[in-house]
Amino acid sequence: MKKNSAVRIATIGIMSALATGLMFLEFPIFPSVNFLKFDPSDILPLLAGFIFGPIDGILVLLIKDILFFLLKSGDIVGIAMNFAAGASFLLPAIYIYRIRKNRAFEIIGYVVGVVVVAGVMTVLNMIVVPLYWKIPLQETLKYLPIIAAFNAIKFSIDAVVTSLIRERIARIFEN
Repeated sequence: MKKNSAVRIATIGIMSALATGLMFLEFPIFPSVNFLKFDPSDILPLLAGFIFGPIDGILVLLIKDILFFLLKSGDIVGIAMNFAAGASFLLPAIYIYRIRKNRAFEIIGYVVGVVVVAGVMTVLNMIVVPLYWKIPLQETLKYLPIIAAFNAIKFSIDAVVTSLIRERIARIFEN
């Protein structure tokens, strides 16, 4: 597929809109920390990244977060954290897959992506939560295992779903 084709641009727009809609399907995995909500919206940026490349995946991620911010959230910190989480999962997964485009490297990419997102979001939450909620770091440290587990679970689910549909969706865009 040509890099600047109308189909690619339209697909990015459609995937962004669908991902925004999927952000509305949110529910907490751990009821004790209901600000951490699972939604399947990161599947579409991941698919866009696999099909068109990492820049397009990040573009879908950015557009869906901006649209969700404008339509519902109004919480710039939450949206920025959502973007950071999605990017820290998506980029390792896609770049590792691009080394050798086979199932083994796809799975390795998912595993590395899950580890990276869990680590990145744990560190970011250590910095952001005390400042944003104005609570002591000691209080924040209590939540870090739950935050790491949440991100590992959320992005593992996204990886499993993506792995089940990626090849079928990618075939649609082959010439």
